[in-house]
Amino acid sequence: MMTPKNDIPFVFFGSPPIGPIALRVLEQNKYMPAAIVTDTKLTTDEQVAIVEENKAGFILVVGYGAILKQGLLDSVAGQALNIHPSMLPLYRGPAPVVQAILDGVKETGVSLMQIDSKMDHGDIVAQESHLLHGKETPDELYELLTQKGARLFLENIDAYLNEEIDLIPQFDFEATFTKFITKEDGHINLNDDPQTNERKIRAYQGWPGAWLTCEGKRLIIHSAHLAEDKLWLDEVQPESSKRMSFAAFAAGKRMKPEELYEKLR
Repeated sequence: MMTPKNDIPFVFFGSPPIGPIALRVLEQNKYMPAAIVTDTKLTTDEQVAIVEENKAGFILVVGYGAILKQGLLDSVAGQALNIHPSMLPLYRGPAPVVQAILDGVKETGVSLMQIDSKMDHGDIVAQESHLLHGKETPDELYELLTQKGARLFLENIDAYLNEEIDLIPQFDFEATFTKFITKEDGHINLNDDPQTNERKIRAYQGWPGAWLTCEGKRLIIHSAHLAEDKLWLDEVQPESSKRMSFAAFAAGKRMKPEELYEKLR
């Protein structure tokens, strides 16, 4: 990959989990921003002040967690790009990686898009798809897709700034949407479809964590697997305790894993 010219200062807006991944790729390629903004509570005037102070010609957004207002976009003449971990217009919104895992899709990807006033709505600069094997966790996909997205940015930024790219419009009728994940979303009902529950356990690793109730207390499920069309719990964490195998947890209750599993249903 040819490193682009870095003669136009830009401001980076990004937050965990994917912001730091993109910054690492930029640093490795010696294409660092003039300023890095992680605080999502800044006012538009404060954001514009950072752009003006650094004489930024464009903005790059990676998982910033707040929609940029028109005043900020106007400060760089609309030259604001976003790395979004989905094949837009699919999975617009705050949780594209989690939703892709929940849906059990066979393919996802990453998009480099031009930001407009609507959420994940702007024209596409470049995209790259990625096949899924069905065992992914969010952290794995955050890393992989963000690296791909940062490379797309580096490969296309010069042509974009020189207006040498034909942008691809998104069509709203093709769009799907994701929502903010809440703690309650992680609740597992063991009577539900085993495949659905297995995807939930993977999708909610980290936040909010998949969980069920055992004797009135929350039991976090860190990992599980499918075998013979059944869900087998592998590693759990009782409330206010350490992680352990489900077999060890069952032994502590003087039960076989199969017996405890049935009791939890």
